[in-house]
Amino acid sequence: MIRLPASFTSLYRLFLRTTSASVLHHPLATRNLRNLWRSTFHDAAKVIHHLHHEPPPPPAIKEELESWLSIWNNRGTYACPPPPQVPYTIPQSKPERRAVDNTLALLHNSSHTRGLSHQLTRNLALLVHHEYRRVSEIKYPVWNPQLPADSKEYQIRVLPAKSRTETKRDAMKAISDRALSAVSKAVRMAEGRDGVVLGSVAVKGKLKRNV
Repeated sequence: MIRLPASFTSLYRLFLRTTSASVLHHPLATRNLRNLWRSTFHDAAKVIHHLHHEPPPPPAIKEELESWLSIWNNRGTYACPPPPQVPYTIPQSKPERRAVDNTLALLHNSSHTRGLSHQLTRNLALLVHHEYRRVSEIKYPVWNPQLPADSKEYQIRVLPAKSRTETKRDAMKAISDRALSAVSKAVRMAEGRDGVVLGSVAVKGKLKRNV
């Protein structure tokens, strides 16, 4: 495994300490914020490993990855669609954004004040927490290799008419999904306007049987 540059690892450690201080070292809020920003550094680490991998990537891809990493080192990580020829998903960047530096300043202000920056980090931590709870409660079908192909488990079920409670629950879920979509768009606009990185939510958990 290729070692990451000291400048990269020190920046990540600084981010870990700053996110903890921004929410007054609250354990759950700290974990949520670190999960929120982990993907930003994960993308950069993948690029570094890919550049130093043997055999080296083709010249065109190497040039594009080096350009991306150069921009990232200038702390510009404003996300755009990934380039199609790169064999895995990484974001492009715009060099005019000093997003990571601005984000560190935001977290630093949050640790010293109780104004807008502190409210923002608190709300981001709550959003991650509630999104994790929402997704973790969804039940997915699980394949059982011991069952025959014509098992009832694999048949399309005839669902009974929904009760009033179920109809109301579905309506509330639709409202929740639309609200999350609106919040996501507002977050991306804030990133573009103020040149900060507000991360992205990646929920991981165990699959539950759909019963």
